[in-house]
Amino acid sequence: MGSKMAKTVLSPAQQLRALMEPELPKRLTKHIDRVVTLASELARRHGADEARATLAAQGHDLVRHWSDEQWLAEAEARGIEVLPVDRANPVLLHGPIAAAILEERAWLSDPELVSAIRCHTTGHPSYTPEAWCMFLADKFEPNKLKRRPTLQRVADAAEVGLLEGALAYLELMEEDGQAKGWDIHPLQTETLAWLRSQVRAHA
Repeated sequence: MGSKMAKTVLSPAQQLRALMEPELPKRLTKHIDRVVTLASELARRHGADEARATLAAQGHDLVRHWSDEQWLAEAEARGIEVLPVDRANPVLLHGPIAAAILEERAWLSDPELVSAIRCHTTGHPSYTPEAWCMFLADKFEPNKLKRRPTLQRVADAAEVGLLEGALAYLELMEEDGQAKGWDIHPLQTETLAWLRSQVRAHA
């Protein structure tokens, strides 16, 4: 009898990758692959749902390669709120736009994961452990860590816990913003305050 080849069953994250890849430059696909791998590792380490963490990680940067003009035009066309800080730094809009497109195309239907992608630049107090895995993996995936060694403190904190890692990252961003005179997104400020309260409460 001839043997039948086993049919490969793709995970939800792999299925989403297949949908996204034709639209992305190779460098961005490689970044997302690294984020998915690290999100998987963080989920296993901290007892989060690996499949959901990697699915959020796969979708997070769908439109990261767009231009400032594209982000602003798309946000306005979709009725996405554009704050002054977004207008000054339109890359902040790539998360909300990606979330809207993924949901519109029915490529992602889980509302918690859609919300995670929407806020993945700033984080959010309502984040689940899976969302924090995606958030952190995006911030210190190996290439980013190599380019910016100060992110090692974020990686070290993430060994302790997801909230500790997120707090370390947003405090680092706060320091950078103050030193360079950047405007800070209000949701980042809100999330940072929430993380401080949570981490201190469990210290």
